[in-house]
Amino acid sequence: MASTGPDPLFGLRNNFYIGAYQAAITNSDVSNLSADDAVEKDTLVYRSYIALGSYQLVINEINDSAATPLQAVKLLALYLASPDNKETTITSLHELLADPAIGSNPILRLMAGIVFMHEQDYNEALKHTNAGGTMELPVC
Repeated sequence: MASTGPDPLFGLRNNFYIGAYQAAITNSDVSNLSADDAVEKDTLVYRSYIALGSYQLVINEINDSAATPLQAVKLLALYLASPDNKETTITSLHELLADPAIGSNPILRLMAGIVFMHEQDYNEALKHTNAGGTMELPVC
C-alpha cells in the first residue's frame, strides 16, 4: 500500500466542518491540486458562501459547464435563494440523479438530500443519501 502525502484540503475541510465558513473562504487558496481536489475545494468554498447566505454569488460564479458537484451546489443555492426557484431546482435535481453517468456523484446526492430535507420529503432525502461513501454520506 503506497503512502500518500499530506491532505492539501485538510485545513479547508476542517474549517468548513466546524462551521468556520469565513475562514474556509479566506484560507482556500491552495495550490498544486489535482483536478478532483480542485473541484472539491470549490464545492467547499461555495458551500461556505451558501452557509453565509451569499446565494447569488454562488449562482453567478458557477457556470453551466462546471463539473457535476459544482452544478449540484449551484442548484442548492438556487433553491435557497428564492421560492420561485424550488420547482425548477427539484426537477433539475431529479434529472441529474436519473443520469447513470453522474447520478451517483456524492456531492450531487448530498445536495439533493439537503433540498429534499428542506422540502420535508424525508423518504426522497434518504433515498439519495443512504448509499454512503463519504464522511457526509455515512453508510446507513
